Amino acid sequence: MADFTNLNLEGANEKLNKALTDAKALKDSLLANHGGDASDILASLESKVADLQTSFADMIPELPTIPNINMQSEFAQLANFDITSPQYPSQIANITSQFGPAMKAKGLDIESLAEQILAGGSIGDLLPNLQLPDGEIIPVELSAEVSLPSIEAVEEIISKVNLDKVTIKTPEVEVVTTVSGTTTTTTTTTGGETTTTDSEVNFEDLAKARLKEKLKVRTIIPGTFKNGEGEELPIQKYTDEKIYTLEIRAGVRFGVTNKTEQQKRLLPKTAYRRYFQSDTDDDGKKTDKSFLAAKEKGDWDWKKDSAGVVYYDNRYKKNRKT
Repeated sequence: MADFTNLNLEGANEKLNKALTDAKALKDSLLANHGGDASDILASLESKVADLQTSFADMIPELPTIPNINMQSEFAQLANFDITSPQYPSQIANITSQFGPAMKAKGLDIESLAEQILAGGSIGDLLPNLQLPDGEIIPVELSAEVSLPSIEAVEEIISKVNLDKVTIKTPEVEVVTTVSGTTTTTTTTTGGETTTTDSEVNFEDLAKARLKEKLKVRTIIPGTFKNGEGEELPIQKYTDEKIYTLEIRAGVRFGVTNKTEQQKRLLPKTAYRRYFQSDTDDDGKKTDKSFLAAKEKGDWDWKKDSAGVVYYDNRYKKNRKT
């Protein structure tokens, strides 16, 4: 064991040696009092245990006092400032210096998000959960907070059975199902008696029923068409709900009164360009700068092919090789 009293000895650690010395003293005291009176042993050991606890506590380094910086928390502070106050641009600049590059990489605009939050937008829905650890310059993304239900669960009514009146029969039953082409054959054997049932599966009627269900939620462009294989499909590729949601998240639909839809997280850059087209973005060669300029101008519209067919039309062929 290194001697901490010798300051020139390499590797000596005063706190470690103090803890080891106290541990040895406790062990020696136990051996010396072996077989003695229990109360005397307890009295002699209490002070040595206290010394050892103090030594171990001195070896624990102090925890950092600077907490991690959470972006959602920083945005939440904006709610305390008026947009015309000097604290507002100062807080925006602070958020930009800490999380600007990470937000830009995700295609998110800090000032636009701040305005949406001041207008009542949900921070959890609009913002990713970024956090800047103490001493680091690159934020890390944490998992989203878990939302708890606001409505109490419905209690399940447990059925009660009078066991005195239950009769259980267990005959020998064997069921064999065979599928051949469009015919399903079920053979049931009960107590030596066999029953065979054939049922015909009408796939044409099944396909028509599924098509009818799809058309109920595709009303923006009604009707159907037949593809190159003769299959009948809805003209509209997406449901009305998905089309409306994409338009709202891209900021190309106005006059919306549904707050829940308004608070949905903005589309990422790749999704913007997958569904929509902007002259500003095209003229700028689709760079990060042109994308932000297009978002600022708001001239996004659904992609169309040379014949004017929109992207959510199943007949859209702009991105196809054939």
